[in-house]
Order: sequence, then structure tokens, then C-alpha cells
Amino acid sequence: MVASIVSVRMPSSLVQKLRELAEKNHFLDVSEEVRSIIKAQIRKHKLRLGEIKPIEEEKVEPKILRVDYKTKNLVKEELITRLKKMIKEIEND
Repeated sequence: MVASIVSVRMPSSLVQKLRELAEKNHFLDVSEEVRSIIKAQIRKHKLRLGEIKPIEEEKVEPKILRVDYKTKNLVKEELITRLKKMIKEIEND
């Protein structure tokens, strides 16, 4: 790997955020955080393009849907009540 030094101008707020992220992610300096972000983005784009296969952690697990039976039953009861009213109105006409 060839080491190169690159100088980049960026807003001070971005530099501050990168410093915070570097500290949070236990990097020694901002450059390691930037390299980490770039590597993650490259991997994400390669996954999207199908150039590489996802590892177990990156596989999306299907969401388990919880059914709220109480609310579902209340909605059904309200629907039945409205339908009965409509039937009565039609019969009375």
C-alpha cells in the first residue's frame, strides 16, 4: 500500500464532529475516522451493486410483526356496527 498525504478543507463543524466520532470509536485521530467512514461507504456501495456478498451481520432480518388483537377486534366491531346501521337505513327506505 502506498502512503499518500492528502489535504482537505472542510468546515470546522465537520472537523469537530469527526473528532467526536474518532473519540467515540476509539480512533487515535481524525484521519483514521475518515478512512473508516470511506471503507464503510465503499463496502455499502459494493453490496448494493452486488460486487461482494454480505456477511452475516449485514443480512437484513425480516421484521417480526406484532399483531394488536385488541385494536383489531375493536375495528372489526366498529365496522360491523356501521354495516348494521347501513343495512337498517336501506331497509327503512
